[in-house]
Amino acid sequence: MVWYLLLRRHRPMIVPSRPARTTLALVLAWVVLVAAFTALSVRSAVDRAAVEVDAMGRSLHRLVSQRAAQHDAHLTSLSALALATRPPPLHEIDQVAATILRFYPRITAVDLLSLPGGAGAPDAPAVLTSTRSPTGNAVDPIATATAIAGTAPGATTLIATDAPVGRYRLAKKLPDSEGRLALVLEIDAQQLFDGEERPVWAALTLSTGDRTIVALPATAGLGPAAPSWLPRPHFEKALGSPNQPLLLRLERPLALADLVAPGPFATFAFASAAIIVLAGLLMRQRHMAKRARLAAAEAQQRARIREHEARLAHASRVNAMGEMASGIAHELTQPLTALLSQSQAALRLAAADAAVPSAVAEVLAANVRQAKRAADILTRLRAYVSRTPPRPAVCDLNALVGDVAALARIDLERRSIILDLPAGAPAPLAWVDPVQMEQVVHNLVRNAADAVETRPMGDRRVVVKTEVRGGETRITVADTGCGIAEDVLPRLFEPFFSTKADGMGLGLPLCQSLVERFGGHIVAANRPEGGAQFTVVLPLASGERRAEAAE
Repeated sequence: MVWYLLLRRHRPMIVPSRPARTTLALVLAWVVLVAAFTALSVRSAVDRAAVEVDAMGRSLHRLVSQRAAQHDAHLTSLSALALATRPPPLHEIDQVAATILRFYPRITAVDLLSLPGGAGAPDAPAVLTSTRSPTGNAVDPIATATAIAGTAPGATTLIATDAPVGRYRLAKKLPDSEGRLALVLEIDAQQLFDGEERPVWAALTLSTGDRTIVALPATAGLGPAAPSWLPRPHFEKALGSPNQPLLLRLERPLALADLVAPGPFATFAFASAAIIVLAGLLMRQRHMAKRARLAAAEAQQRARIREHEARLAHASRVNAMGEMASGIAHELTQPLTALLSQSQAALRLAAADAAVPSAVAEVLAANVRQAKRAADILTRLRAYVSRTPPRPAVCDLNALVGDVAALARIDLERRSIILDLPAGAPAPLAWVDPVQMEQVVHNLVRNAADAVETRPMGDRRVVVKTEVRGGETRITVADTGCGIAEDVLPRLFEPFFSTKADGMGLGLPLCQSLVERFGGHIVAANRPEGGAQFTVVLPLASGERRAEAAE
């Protein structure tokens, strides 16, 4: 025993799997549904049977009470006839009795008795006259006289003790003055119920309280009996005749087929099983969908983690690039300053010497301008890397685009690229940093030139257009190249993403960052006629800004 307990204690517990638990739960649910349907069917069947038994019992009780009342009427008419003359007209009584037996077969005998104790009456009870049907029985005058001995004249007494099975006698003591008489009717109680009136599915009894006179079992609708603990619908009520205190009882024995019909039960069982199976499939599908959602959520979480890691890596590279750009700007500042100083000195010497050609002076002046421009660009680059706030001003975008065109024209002419500048009118004015915005437009023009360089000579065209629309200024840079691939469009402004073999993927992200500093944005799209188009949208400079710039 100890070894058994130890083995049982260390035996691993068998836990059913989730599908097995779900199947068991569904089977239990089906059993509960079928049991509930069975209970409702039984309750409904019992209630219906009770209603039916009550309705039939009331109808049958009314008919039997009427027939019992007819017995009292016959006794009354025969009593009047017997008391009409002295001695009683026996022949006439026999004729009336025969008529009654012919029209009322349930009355099987009519007897007139003389009782002892009256004037001229015999010492023992005797039968004065008797009329019987073929099934009628002779009356026992002594037993009848004994049964009605204590009753008052004119009273009617029901006698069931000495009557044959299924019958009872109705005796009435006549209130005569010369002799004592009694009329007795023998009644076949089974004929109180007509064959068509009696329900074949009910057990019927007629009793006097201590003796059952009629007991008729149910003859139809039987089968496997219902459980004995179920209540049996019944009807019980005494007849309406006070002289015939008979108790009528109607009871319906129930069979299993009456409680639960096989057809509806099978239909419900099959339908509920189908619904349970469908519910199981739906639950399984929901479980699988939930697992899929959880897996998708986990995948999204992993994707977000990877994206975050990628952003951190990008940020690290951007910081590294910023530090490198800051170092480059610092290193280039000194030679650029020297170049500017020397160019300015050479320009002064050229201005002092009349022999120096004017073209040389123009070239030196251009060098001074570009050196200042390069110094300004380096200053802006260092400010951008160090997150120094920009210095915006009211800027004429037409003039800004013209400066960019002058800077890029030599390179575009070298590559046989046509640059169109349809300037907007009136001049679009925006509140931006001119140098930073020149960087944006120059970068977009250079990208457009790279896109059309492989096109035939006549198709190499870059269009830079400015306009004012809906309270905004727009700079549109369009080209006649091959356009942008649909899978590339969403990633154009991602740092370090580039479609060029030698590209670093920093130009467009830098342009987007610079434009967003001034409350604007860049939109990239493909033109319907072919080529790409970048639109820089900037807020229009307000009147206050323009007045401030004018001052």
